[in-house]
Amino acid sequence: MGSAQKIVTADQRHLYINLQPHFLTISEDLHSTYAFDAEGRLLSAFRQGINYQRGLSGAILKKQVVANGSKVCQMLSDAEARNLIAVVLAHVAQLRDLGLADQGKEVATWMDRILAWNVGRYSDERIRFSTIYQPVSILPPDQYLSLVLQAAEGCSWNRCSFCTFYLDRRFRIKTPTEFRSHVRQVKAFLGAGISMRRSIFLGDANALIVPQTRLRELIQVVHEEFTLNSRDSLQGIYAFLDIFGAEQKRVDDYRELHDALVRRVYIGLETGDDGVFQLLNKPGSPAACIEAVQTIKAAGIQVGVILLAGAGGTRLAAQHVANSLAALEAMQLGAGDIVYLSPLVVPANGTYANALAAAGSTNLDSAAINAQIAQLKTAARHVVGPGTRVTLYQIGEFIY
Repeated sequence: MGSAQKIVTADQRHLYINLQPHFLTISEDLHSTYAFDAEGRLLSAFRQGINYQRGLSGAILKKQVVANGSKVCQMLSDAEARNLIAVVLAHVAQLRDLGLADQGKEVATWMDRILAWNVGRYSDERIRFSTIYQPVSILPPDQYLSLVLQAAEGCSWNRCSFCTFYLDRRFRIKTPTEFRSHVRQVKAFLGAGISMRRSIFLGDANALIVPQTRLRELIQVVHEEFTLNSRDSLQGIYAFLDIFGAEQKRVDDYRELHDALVRRVYIGLETGDDGVFQLLNKPGSPAACIEAVQTIKAAGIQVGVILLAGAGGTRLAAQHVANSLAALEAMQLGAGDIVYLSPLVVPANGTYANALAAAGSTNLDSAAINAQIAQLKTAARHVVGPGTRVTLYQIGEFIY
């Protein structure tokens, strides 16, 4: 069980400490707040009205609400990240000396653990992360606190016109021996901080395309290295799957994955319109995606379906919306399923931009994309079953 305490110092500062089994939050007058995992590793900071989220990779994402009420997200430079960490550690040391260290042995131990870190150790950890992981390019929002295990690296298709996430690597499936070594390196890296993680995410972009025999071996490694689905343990396995890969598995294969505690599969439908789908250069088709979702759900596995707001631009907007809603309805989504609406973010010049121009269309501006998101969100809730979540997916807010 956790505990929360309030301390009033001699100079009337109000210090707050929230001690939980897997993390600690400390605050001064609720104007500066810091969270740390069980290794004493900084997770997040709030200072001067600005939120900072630190990923396991060592990158720090700055989130700030600006004058017009919109949110701006920006990665800190290496120098800015080091400076923030130095400021946070200095402030925590000051709070310790103001009385936090006198709040019992457990709190004092946490203070020692947090302040055992310094800027150099954080920098070294960033290098260490890069020796264990390929970049973790993206996750579904409900999996931001998952433990990513890269059973495969890269994307088996890697030719979608709008996606640049995996262009820096070739697709490769790990052997069980390689994967076990990777898993053990991940466990050693996180240490006690692994207790913050809520599930296993099997990476990278399309891990479930792995042939069933090899996939069975890789998932067995997960079960041998972790306890899943017990109290206070990692709650199941999650993964991306593209439509091309979905065509290669039968309902019996998915039933086997369900029995192995695969809980949800995320598929990038992006659009239900055939023309827009071709523009995006996705493998498969909307019809194949509908069939894949129905097969996965027949095996008892939940799905997360991703739609791109703005796909197809101005000329194709109406058919993109109408046919995407029709596809969602045909999938017969229900409790535990998620529909993610993700604003399309693409380079100004690139494959998608060229294809869009060739189709006689132009990108929607931000106001039009927001309007389309609102339209999709309202209408989608009328075509999906009870218990289906329809929510926003802002890729600019992702950090791991």
